Amino acid sequence: MQLHIAVENAFPWLEEAVDGICCEVLIEVITHFEDKGWEVEVGYYPAYRSGMCRLLFNDTQTFCSNVKKTIMKTLLFDYELYPLSSAGNDEAWIKFVKDKADKLLRTSVYLHGKPDALGKSSNFTHPAIKNACLSLYYSSTASKSLCQFVKFQNYVLYKALMLVVAQIHTVLSTLRKHDSEVTSNLITEDVECAYRGLEGQVDHILGNPYHSPKLDSMLEEWAASGMTGYTTKTGGITKTSHNEFNVVLD
Repeated sequence: MQLHIAVENAFPWLEEAVDGICCEVLIEVITHFEDKGWEVEVGYYPAYRSGMCRLLFNDTQTFCSNVKKTIMKTLLFDYELYPLSSAGNDEAWIKFVKDKADKLLRTSVYLHGKPDALGKSSNFTHPAIKNACLSLYYSSTASKSLCQFVKFQNYVLYKALMLVVAQIHTVLSTLRKHDSEVTSNLITEDVECAYRGLEGQVDHILGNPYHSPKLDSMLEEWAASGMTGYTTKTGGITKTSHNEFNVVLD
């Protein structure tokens, strides 16, 4: 199910998913058990199919929560969302974080890394994005790491990238509105809104003769790095400006 969320449909509807993809995954699991010669109790699947499918759907919610937790491990450090010691009291600290998050979003700086050797912009290359993608999809400590699937072994797929970036955008939006503590669950509608905003920007990149192969090459490098044991260093729908998702095709 986590693979489906990352590369097929990040926001499935419960009613459709339970009788659709969840049922398909469950059948695959049972078939795998039977192929291995492991015991499958006769009549168990027909009797409890609905409940097991709903359990699989709940796993998608757990995955989305894990995306946020993974992002938060390095986000404050990677975006330098911590005030100087001279910031003073808590009120000044909160204002600093809010202002910094606002600037990152308004300018889309949270998306970009350093310019390349030709001085051209580097979209989706901010270290925070790379760290989150590699920690989430290639973690050697996670029993359900997606790098076990062939689709992730040579390439970070576009939708998998967008899911991470959409979550980062939503976390930064929360910091901009509140403070440095993002303890509550992110609103799914907000994440989906950010995800939809990113889809068009990725399409713009893929239509550009310079930046499209550059993005593909980067995603291949990330996968290669993840497969060899990369480790990170830690330290209602909201309307958003399209500027917050701007890629730069210079």
